[in-house]
Amino acid sequence: MPHHTAQPHEVRKTMADILIIEPDLQTGYRMCEALYPAGHSCHSINSIAEALPLVDAMDRSPRMLVVLNARLPWTESVHLLRLLEEYRCPLLFTAAEEANADHLQAIYGGVCGVLPIPFDGAELRQAVAGVLARTHSLLTLGTLRLDADRHEATLDGEHLTLTAQEFALLHALMLSPDAALSREELLRTAWGYRNIGETRTVDVHIQRLRRKLGASCIETVYKHGYRLKMA
Repeated sequence: MPHHTAQPHEVRKTMADILIIEPDLQTGYRMCEALYPAGHSCHSINSIAEALPLVDAMDRSPRMLVVLNARLPWTESVHLLRLLEEYRCPLLFTAAEEANADHLQAIYGGVCGVLPIPFDGAELRQAVAGVLARTHSLLTLGTLRLDADRHEATLDGEHLTLTAQEFALLHALMLSPDAALSREELLRTAWGYRNIGETRTVDVHIQRLRRKLGASCIETVYKHGYRLKMA
């Protein structure tokens, strides 16, 4: 099927890799053209059937975002939504009825936004930027959820009572799920330490987090640091 991929004219840093699923080819083309000046790499397709293998093979990184036209058939969309949730991919719906925003956000378990149709290029860029910003403030890993803006964390739907240092440490771990992070990296990312000295404080707060999350949720990586692992 026809698609449009924005091609760079010069080497530059990509802000996000965006997959646009839009049944109208010209609209998809214009969306790519609007997003390219913001530094995004875009790929536009016009069917969910074409999207599924692309999503299944995509780089599952925080730079990925999918834009989905909400008027596509629900029977086709539901499998895609579950797949995107599994990969923790941020999603932006485009919808003709603004009143549907709450419903659309309720049916997607990950970070998402809704952009009412019609929209211009500036509104599209702003909506994409808003969803991408929330990928670092609203994080989900298994049944563990963290909202950095509200300073709240829940596990299995139950509120976790965390100190400010514990919350910041959990946030740092959730930004790189399943990755082994050194004590020095955690000191810098969680608490903004510039001069790395005694790292024992990381061990102390890791032990406290384990008591609240479960001992098996944070793995010790020999001679390196820690890894967050949630079922």
